[in-house]
Amino acid sequence: MMNTGRHGRAELHFGRRGRRTILQHQYTTIPAQITRPFYEPGDECAYVYLLTPTGGMLGGDRLNIHIVLEPGAQVCLTTASATKVHPSTGLFAEQSLVIELGPGSSLEYLPAPTILFREARWRQRTVVHRAADSRLLWSEGWSAGRVARQEVFAFSCLETSIEVYTAERLSLFDRMRIRPASYPYQNLGLWGQRPHLLTMCLLQATHPSSTWLQTVQAGLTADHALIGLSQLETPGFIARVLAEQDEAMTHVAHQLWQKIREDLWSERWSPWRKL
Repeated sequence: MMNTGRHGRAELHFGRRGRRTILQHQYTTIPAQITRPFYEPGDECAYVYLLTPTGGMLGGDRLNIHIVLEPGAQVCLTTASATKVHPSTGLFAEQSLVIELGPGSSLEYLPAPTILFREARWRQRTVVHRAADSRLLWSEGWSAGRVARQEVFAFSCLETSIEVYTAERLSLFDRMRIRPASYPYQNLGLWGQRPHLLTMCLLQATHPSSTWLQTVQAGLTADHALIGLSQLETPGFIARVLAEQDEAMTHVAHQLWQKIREDLWSERWSPWRKL
């Protein structure tokens, strides 16, 4: 079969200059673009938006993202809007994300959810190599169709995985593969008939206390949502959220992000600026 679709790249290399993190090297091709880093007052972190100006991903499209943080770099990265995966007659749209975190670095990778249109095929793989004293806050959110149009669980296939290596030792592996036409996605423990799913994981140098996890889970609130937090063997935790509305999923993500920044890192939190 002939190769079709757009094959885009985004290479981002961050380092420290004085008290600030700067973008030392960047290279992007369609369907990827990035904004210049911006900074909040008194904050050393570089805030960056990843853009997909083409209107979404089509079958045969591929996007390879490579993010490197040198020692001490601090980066917070999101997308300007949801990623839309359009119908495909056979080919997958694909994203590969590789992250390298040097000693003492910190990456918050918090993209907007991915929306899976009718007959969409999406494959995503994330691989992270991190130093033991680095921090990684990573999330992925899924909407199982254009819910307002009653287009729910009509996509063809979703395949997603994340592998995290801490000091070259596998510390987290999470994989999901769903074909709604042949898979009982309604079962509790999968999507439970709720069309929005969020996974968020934190890996850092020290374990959050079990008391903190229990308190945070008890304090997370959203209407018509199921929320669970589990401590990992590697210092950190993983959270899952099943929601009936995308606003509820986003609300819980912001609550958890705020708790991590303020309670665990003793850093100021503020929501993303709108572009």
